Amino acid sequence: MTNDLDLNEAVGLGGSVVSRTVRQLTQFSLQAQDGDYLGSEAELLERMSISRPTLRQAAKVVESDCLLSVRRGVNGGFYATRPSARHVVQSPALWLRLQSATLDQMNRASMLIYPTAGAEAAKCTDPRLIAELTAFRAAIDEREARGESQRETLDAEIAFSQLIANMSGDPVLTLFIGISYTFGLLEREYRFYRRSPQRRQRWLSLQRSYCDAILSGDSDIAMLIGKRRGQQVESWIAEDKAATQQDGSTDPAKTGEKDDGAT
Repeated sequence: MTNDLDLNEAVGLGGSVVSRTVRQLTQFSLQAQDGDYLGSEAELLERMSISRPTLRQAAKVVESDCLLSVRRGVNGGFYATRPSARHVVQSPALWLRLQSATLDQMNRASMLIYPTAGAEAAKCTDPRLIAELTAFRAAIDEREARGESQRETLDAEIAFSQLIANMSGDPVLTLFIGISYTFGLLEREYRFYRRSPQRRQRWLSLQRSYCDAILSGDSDIAMLIGKRRGQQVESWIAEDKAATQQDGSTDPAKTGEKDDGAT
């Protein structure tokens, strides 16, 4: 049962003590490095002059933001953590899906962002990232020759876009690209490569051209191809919408097309 002291503490002036403790714990984490020890429960209680229930409640909030890890037992205590890219992009992508955002809307926004990412990637001088893109470019012919599945095509495109984002050196572009592809994985209405095998060939051709422009350091051509990629997706969305209206479904069971493992 909460005593009067805890109750007064929890509803103190200037916002609840829990809210203030959340802000303090967040600040402690941001001032530290990933994995740094912030203190034991007893040390933080004394440092922050709060009750144990308040600390534990606030810690759960900061943990949910992936900025804190509370460990029990030997070497237990409070540790600074950092959210992974997956944690960061999942929530906005899911929010967009729940707001009934469409792949068409996401692609229109992407057409403003992706070309810029490609143009910035063409300026990259990081030898490790350049080597990764060179290897990706070399693997395109092999992927085409063996006739990869739609799932493999999608996985390769996600890896490719993440690499371009990293080469751009722009965290805002990296975040947006992560959100857009996570959203795409949640969107099941359109499966671009089912209706025509030529679509895979066209997409691989665009990947080759994009790689070549970036590797040659040509920002203008990279931006142009980035725009073409968006325009190509836009045309496929329109084609699939028209086909859906005509035959009533993109379900492979109704179109006679084989589901090759796509999400």
